[in-house]
Amino acid sequence: MFGKTQHCISEKPKHPKPALLPAWAGTAVVFFILMCIVVAFAFWKPWAPVNPNVVDSKQMAQETNHDYRFYEQLPKQQVTPIPEQAVPKSQINTDSIIVSAPQQMASDPATAKDTPTTAYFLQIKSFSDPDSADARRSEILMNKLPANVITLNEHGHTWYRVVSGPYLTQQNALNAQQLLQNSGIDSIVVKN
Repeated sequence: MFGKTQHCISEKPKHPKPALLPAWAGTAVVFFILMCIVVAFAFWKPWAPVNPNVVDSKQMAQETNHDYRFYEQLPKQQVTPIPEQAVPKSQINTDSIIVSAPQQMASDPATAKDTPTTAYFLQIKSFSDPDSADARRSEILMNKLPANVITLNEHGHTWYRVVSGPYLTQQNALNAQQLLQNSGIDSIVVKN
């Protein structure tokens, strides 16, 4: 019993197995991967703010003030009407808010006799830029509705108000408002 050796305990081999890669090669691979990541971030720069294209206001004014190709292209375009069955049947909301505007005196008494006592207008939007107002006026004209741009001076600022009308009845104004709303243009009815 005392002289016997145990069979389950094995001795460790005297020579360890050689590694697939030497230690310095593994370190070089890890270092190369880290350098690739650093270089990628240096070129990508996700932390840097986005620089918008800076446009000089004088250059923008020159580009927008002399670009009236719209007036030449509009008569050449062909408009295809939408078939009646494609347009959903919807009731016009007659619960619209109608704003009353103060009566403005006509400077010429002869024209005051010709104008109706009650008229309805659609007030679309006011712009500080005349080109934006003209573009919105063109959108309304493309819907076959009358449109004008009125210049107003308030508190030292010039505003260009886009209006449509006059409409003789409230129902005509509401119909025009619905037509503009279907085109994505919001408006309010003003009773004058």
